[in-house]
Amino acid sequence: MSYQIEFGNIRCFVVAAEELHFRRAAIRLNMSQPTLSQQIRRLEDLMGVQLFIRSTRRVELTRAGASFLDHAREILSKIDDAILNAKLEAGGLSPGGEELIIGAISPATSRLLPAVLSRFRGRFPSTKLVIKEVDSIELLRGIERGDFHVGLMRPPSNSNLVRFRHLLSERFVAVIPRQSILAKKPVLRLSDFVGHSVFALKRFELSSFETVWVQLSGAGLLTENDIVVSDTTTALALVTAGVGSTFLPEWVAAVANDSVVTRSVEDMSVEISMAVGWNPDSPVPGISPFVEFSTLAAQSLISVRK
Repeated sequence: MSYQIEFGNIRCFVVAAEELHFRRAAIRLNMSQPTLSQQIRRLEDLMGVQLFIRSTRRVELTRAGASFLDHAREILSKIDDAILNAKLEAGGLSPGGEELIIGAISPATSRLLPAVLSRFRGRFPSTKLVIKEVDSIELLRGIERGDFHVGLMRPPSNSNLVRFRHLLSERFVAVIPRQSILAKKPVLRLSDFVGHSVFALKRFELSSFETVWVQLSGAGLLTENDIVVSDTTTALALVTAGVGSTFLPEWVAAVANDSVVTRSVEDMSVEISMAVGWNPDSPVPGISPFVEFSTLAAQSLISVRK
């Protein structure tokens, strides 16, 4: 039996199945939501089964869709590996070179960076790797100056010299002192925080943090006299001290101590991206394979997380 299924159809299905939200999936795929819906319908028509149950409020996988998902992920993984290996064998990706200077922000160092380095090291064991943990702005400037060859970072709102490839997205969660009554509510909405102490990170070089600030201000949760911080470590310390609640990317759940609780908020839908960045004019040969390995590593982490 022959099916005229395209690689892009399968990629669209997997991302939609992971997100269970067609708008977010379309953003990840860098396409319009109607185009994504057409791709999914085409795949369903070709397979002769319904993969999703759609309603105005939610998207769910059918039993057939859930059964197909693991196989679809395996197909994508094998195709991606095959393409990368073909590029390496054909010389489409240069050898690692003598040295590769890598920058990474803290959220990338626990899982993503090790997954990338494992793949890179396995292919280019002789390349000297210089790795430094820095924040996104310092890393952006470092790549522009040539101090770093490649970086795992939050892509800024504007950048002229550095090219980015999206790797992962994560949602913002509420970070609440454990003793707060909000930590015990089964469901949270922004309106629940009215009357409670709330502060926010002011990092407007990253559009996601600016969007969070706008949402919190619009909900009446921020005032001119509120505390303003510019880094995650300080924000966590303030929540730990019971100063108030804040909203941070969900990776903080892995580093927060027992004094705080991280919770999703129903009407807080802001996401923040993790990307690999590099200067396309740089001649360093290790950049290209690092970018490709970053993509494969991110896809494997998404599959495990979902």
